[in-house]
Amino acid sequence: MSAWIFNAFRAWFWRLAPKKPSPAWAAFLDGAKLLMLAWRGFADDLGSLRAAALTLYTLFSIVPMIAVVFGIAKGFGFDGATVRHLLGRGLNSDALAAQLIDFAGRLLESTQGELVAGIGIALLFWTVIGLIGNIEAAFNAIWKIAKGRTPARKFADYLAWMLLAPVVLITASSLIVFVKIRISWLMAELALPAFGTWLIVGALSFSPIVLMSGLFAVLFIVMPNTNISYRAGIIAGMVTGAAYSLSQWVYLSLQIGVSSYNAIYGSFAALPLFVVWLQGGWMIVLYGCELGFYIQHRRSDRNWVQPAGFSIHLNKLIALHVLRLIVKNLASLNTPLSAAQIAESLAIPVEIAEDLLSRLVAGRLIVELKSRDDGARTYLPAMDINALTIGAALTALERCGQNQWPDCRLEPAIVEAVAEFEKAMMASPCNRLLKDL
Repeated sequence: MSAWIFNAFRAWFWRLAPKKPSPAWAAFLDGAKLLMLAWRGFADDLGSLRAAALTLYTLFSIVPMIAVVFGIAKGFGFDGATVRHLLGRGLNSDALAAQLIDFAGRLLESTQGELVAGIGIALLFWTVIGLIGNIEAAFNAIWKIAKGRTPARKFADYLAWMLLAPVVLITASSLIVFVKIRISWLMAELALPAFGTWLIVGALSFSPIVLMSGLFAVLFIVMPNTNISYRAGIIAGMVTGAAYSLSQWVYLSLQIGVSSYNAIYGSFAALPLFVVWLQGGWMIVLYGCELGFYIQHRRSDRNWVQPAGFSIHLNKLIALHVLRLIVKNLASLNTPLSAAQIAESLAIPVEIAEDLLSRLVAGRLIVELKSRDDGARTYLPAMDINALTIGAALTALERCGQNQWPDCRLEPAIVEAVAEFEKAMMASPCNRLLKDL
């Protein structure tokens, strides 16, 4: 019942478009449609399931990572209290930080001293690269990208992120903390009026949100294995940063209620709430990625159509039109087309174009090219356009994938009849070349 009500509301809202809307009302409608499209995409791409998988992998990775960080910190002269304090600020829970550091200490104690560095670094690389690889796979699924980075590119890119991200985050966080500590001295030196003081203090209170928004914007731009516009990444990063900061505030508020269970569960009382917050955080991140996808591919009002439940017949027709467009574009010696350009030309949602292009690539009807300059993906025919007919395209599409099953009881008469249909289609005068249509 609730799903029916939501779908009815969505259908009504989609038609809600006044003839001459004010700029504010038009912006509100576009923003609301973007949020609804992102929510639909989040559900269609199994966002909750992917967030649960990333949560589990994060839990597997966090203790080895802390163990290595703890060992390195001790090597640089930091004591356990300092590491515990920094980790507690990052996890928003001193009790949970103490528990994780205890686990990390046991891991270090169980390993021989001379092997800590080598095993720790290897474990750190394995856990971080595995986690980043899963994040990239989730983002690629949202952006309808069939292929991820090559192993060489993964190693180079992931290594760069592992080295640069902590430096940038620590530097930015330290700068914010330094400014907050020295704010009183700065106010006295500048002799600002009350309004100026209020303005600076208010701006500093938003610094964590700005920092998180910048982090998510960079993540949305560089993580998917495709070209992402700065506009889409920045807007999605701002929305995600605000939502993530709100989840942190809720998490801190709920920790007050958890304190009543400390007598029963001890420091483990914070773990269930931490897992729930971690799951919610990954859901927010994946939703933000969906939002960036629809921001980038929002071309015109016709792209707001809901492509739910396309029939096999309609999929065939659109696939033929996509293939015909690619063929005629090559025949005209034009620059290869991207998925967004194809969707714009055929007035179809870009996610439908991406899905059909993946099927055409799998059917070996087209090939995917990737620009070395901006990473944009374009498409060209994979066979001679003078032999690419409607029948050849339909046959390749229908036979893409597994065509036999040993235990399936097929009626020979039906198999022969379908084969005769295919022969008749290939011999039909309507089986024309796509470039001539």
